[in-house]
Amino acid sequence: MLYISGFLLVLTVSFSGCAREVYNVVWEGVVADELTGKPVPHARISASASYQQNIDETAELNQYSLSDEYGRFKLAFPRAFGLTLRVSAPGYLSGLQYKTVKKAELGDTLFISPNPFNASLVVRKMDLSGFSPDVPFVREIHFQNNIRTRGKSPVRWGFDFLSGRNTLNLDSADIWVVVNEQNGRILLNASSGGGIFPVVEGSSEEFLLGYTQAPDEGYQKSYMIKGDEAGFFVLCRNGVNVAKMIPENKICILSYTNSAGQRIQEKGIRFNYLFQPDLKNRLSFPVSASVIKVEKAANRVSN
Repeated sequence: MLYISGFLLVLTVSFSGCAREVYNVVWEGVVADELTGKPVPHARISASASYQQNIDETAELNQYSLSDEYGRFKLAFPRAFGLTLRVSAPGYLSGLQYKTVKKAELGDTLFISPNPFNASLVVRKMDLSGFSPDVPFVREIHFQNNIRTRGKSPVRWGFDFLSGRNTLNLDSADIWVVVNEQNGRILLNASSGGGIFPVVEGSSEEFLLGYTQAPDEGYQKSYMIKGDEAGFFVLCRNGVNVAKMIPENKICILSYTNSAGQRIQEKGIRFNYLFQPDLKNRLSFPVSASVIKVEKAANRVSN
């Protein structure tokens, strides 16, 4: 059984390389209220089946269904190595879950909760007026056209969600970035005890307000940023606390000359984030007035 706190459930599987597919996949289950156990009728279930199109590429097949009066639903796919399943029903909060699919016949009771608890989230937002140690900004610093610093490795700033500060000590950082000098792409890295869970569906607003349950597994140690991500869940280096990271919709590049006359370039990601300090409810991110304020601030930045 899967216990989900919300109306938006995502079950996703990702593999590296050529994935082993399962044929004639059938997902059959029931959507039920977590508190009462009663079925939730007329819930919308949309699913995306990922399959191996060729040795290097994957593709997706999308389908949807509505639960009947008893909360039952059924979806079928000709082949798949992973499924992304979303369930929506009025009056229920959202959730995000990870599940590995290993057989053709799948069945679960999907419990969704209508009642959020009043959790106290730590909220941080981008400040465009300047930079300080607590402004969320992971980046690389490069020294340009300086004979004394030629060949010098870049300086990297990571971010520590537990203390809410940027840090040069990557051993105490939960995330940091590595910039590819050839193509400029950014690799987001996580600590050995933590991880990154990218959410690529929907907008940053939908991620901020629509996903109130973090996954408990499926986190990656590194992720190449593509630019279309709605946001990220970040498992902190202690392997327990979770943060919800909403990046700016562009790469931040700062170029300047320091007091020693050296040309400096900083390149990285600025972001808003929500941090859950409550270990009893460590995966939950209920919508609140403070969260909505962050959403409005993000809109001002992007506009």
